[in-house]
Amino acid sequence: MGRLVDVTALALVAGCGEPEAVGTATASFGSGTGAIDDGLETMVGWSGSSGWVTTGPDDPVGQCGDDPLCLPPSEMVPTDKPDGLPSPLPGVYDDLGPAAPDAGFRALIGFPTRQRALLEDRVALMYAPGSPLFRGYMTVEAWMAEHAPDPGDVGLVENWLRAQGFTIDFEAKNRLLVQFSGTVAGFNATFKTTLHVCLRKNPLWDDPPFPVYCTLDRFTLPKFVAERTNGLATADLPAEKGELTAEVGEIVADPPGPEAYGPRAFYGAYDMQPLFEAGFNGRGSSLGVVAAGTYHAIDLQIFWKSFGVVRALPKRIAVMEPVFERVTETALDVQWASAMAPGADVVVYEGPDARNTSLLFTWNHAIASNAVEVLTFSFAHREDSEPKPLRHQYDESALMGAALGMTLVSASGDSGKPDTPCSSPYVTCVGGTHLVASQEGVIEKEWAWQMSGSGPAKTFARPYWQDADVKLDRRAMADLALSSSTEAPMWMRRWAKWEYFGGTSFAAPAFAGMVAVINGHRRARGLPRVGFLNPILYGHAPTRATFRDIVYGFTEHYHAGPGWDYPTGLGAPDVALLALALP
Repeated sequence: MGRLVDVTALALVAGCGEPEAVGTATASFGSGTGAIDDGLETMVGWSGSSGWVTTGPDDPVGQCGDDPLCLPPSEMVPTDKPDGLPSPLPGVYDDLGPAAPDAGFRALIGFPTRQRALLEDRVALMYAPGSPLFRGYMTVEAWMAEHAPDPGDVGLVENWLRAQGFTIDFEAKNRLLVQFSGTVAGFNATFKTTLHVCLRKNPLWDDPPFPVYCTLDRFTLPKFVAERTNGLATADLPAEKGELTAEVGEIVADPPGPEAYGPRAFYGAYDMQPLFEAGFNGRGSSLGVVAAGTYHAIDLQIFWKSFGVVRALPKRIAVMEPVFERVTETALDVQWASAMAPGADVVVYEGPDARNTSLLFTWNHAIASNAVEVLTFSFAHREDSEPKPLRHQYDESALMGAALGMTLVSASGDSGKPDTPCSSPYVTCVGGTHLVASQEGVIEKEWAWQMSGSGPAKTFARPYWQDADVKLDRRAMADLALSSSTEAPMWMRRWAKWEYFGGTSFAAPAFAGMVAVINGHRRARGLPRVGFLNPILYGHAPTRATFRDIVYGFTEHYHAGPGWDYPTGLGAPDVALLALALP
């Protein structure tokens, strides 16, 4: 069963200073005195000097400003540039042939973070206890001044797109993305390619496949565009239009049976009850959900009422085109994230659909808004099915989130292989376990789930905080793991009835809610939000000791074992102890 912490260890008493872990706390919290070891001797990633100096904005475009017609012919030379569109992949993207020339498209062009190396150095120091920059998070204004893409570069590229006959639909708050649209014929002519329609396997259980655009060849961009951008990150069919159907039904308690786990099983298995009993339920913290479409509010309230959750409704923010459908993944994520942190404010960022254009822009928008402390994302796609520019554009946004002090959480996926955006080192990647426990979370046994998304990233280098655990030179996933097995599933309320499923889609929003509860506890103690978790999870010994090691089980490619492993990372969290241990 999970380790327990006496409620008094979490209570705030005036003049008492740091709370103490008592009862069954582990030796890493100190012996005899009950004090928490600061763990600085075992922390990695800080050399003792910041070494971070801003050099100010890059030089502007020059005398042409944002006028592409002013550029010399040498800037128009066609230049190969990798793109973020998928290619046909049997079983994932099935080619249906060329797209109709008169069909529409929407696409994202991505821009790089300015002075990225300096920002990465600064972020490393933000999360190294003892550093003079420790938890000195940036404001959005400071990030924009020092690291946002140059507005002249963005304006130049936008004006070039307009000159090709395209429409600029949306510009991201942080200028990392611009959405534009037009016809397939115009797209093919401008980028010297041919858009095809591929049928995309739906990553959501038995939901039907859906059409997306794909290509067989690499793209060509004018030299000045290739040099100023990360290239095309996505291109998709236009967002569909429609009317959101009215909700029906009464909000009543309708508890489901014992065939699957509800939130209380997670409260017990991951030791959240001591925090709740001490009055810490996420109040004062905020939690965001990246969504496609929206959810059924009546189903959500029945879910809460049936499991004894009392809380306020989320705030919904429409990010792009109007939302007209309700999506299973969105309903699941909102139900489980909100139930884990009943007192936290929840914001649901709603893109129009589950295609890459919507998901990437919505992810970036939620980060650039900096309105929540924790953000969860479960629309995972297998990493080897998504091109490098798309994966790396997710990472551009994630780095900004780390600099702002946001905790970004993603599902590791359910294929046994790595997913994106989990592969970004700036995302905390949540894998899956097979949990056998009572409805109150008394654990009988737990092992690695065989489909837990895991393995080495395709292109991201191994971050410094994994040096002691990972032999390969690439970012390794997962970082931790929670209950996900389809053989020991979780309840959700979907379309006016109870259904149960498995998948890391439950694990990620659940863990995000747990972090929101921890942030609420920290706020009450006068401490800042935890922000980017990974360096401290791996390198701060007292924090690392709060994870229950999962030593049994396997996926197709990897086995769980003592210490960190691919399927389950550092293991399963003891949330009460984690709240006390995080510096």
